[in-house]
Amino acid sequence: MNFDVTRRDFLRSAAATGAGLVLTRAALAQEAAPKPADLNVAVIGTGSQGRILMDACLKIPGIRFKAVCDIWPYSQKYASGILKAYNQEANVYEDYRDMLAKEKDLQAVVIATPDFVHAEQTIACLKAGIHVYCEKEMSNDLAQAKQMVLTARQAGKQLQIGHQRRSNPRY
Repeated sequence: MNFDVTRRDFLRSAAATGAGLVLTRAALAQEAAPKPADLNVAVIGTGSQGRILMDACLKIPGIRFKAVCDIWPYSQKYASGILKAYNQEANVYEDYRDMLAKEKDLQAVVIATPDFVHAEQTIACLKAGIHVYCEKEMSNDLAQAKQMVLTARQAGKQLQIGHQRRSNPRY
């Protein structure tokens, strides 16, 4: 399988969270053993929007969550529970910097944290060689938004900002 296509599909499909897909987790559960073509993904920010994005990503064949990161223990636990329903075990982190230092096989990350940290987290992930899907708003500072784009270009990685009505095929 060509990872470039899978990554693009991931980045496009992750935006489909607003599609209102309602399917049971058990019906969509993936096999426990990772396949060579699986895309190793992490999520930073596992509050309500992060969970919606996780649910959408888990409906995409070949997505394997390797790590979840959130500052709140209850959000970490909830996200881990979602992944267990899909027979996926993910390492749990409180600090995204620890996650990036330890998770060397990540290929993509979903960022669903408050917007004032989007630029910092996105730039760190891109510099680590990881494709990024970041929730809107991109940044609350124009210079930081420009730096996010520049870093993606320099790293040769995909960066998508989740504007539902721009990326969802229903619109």
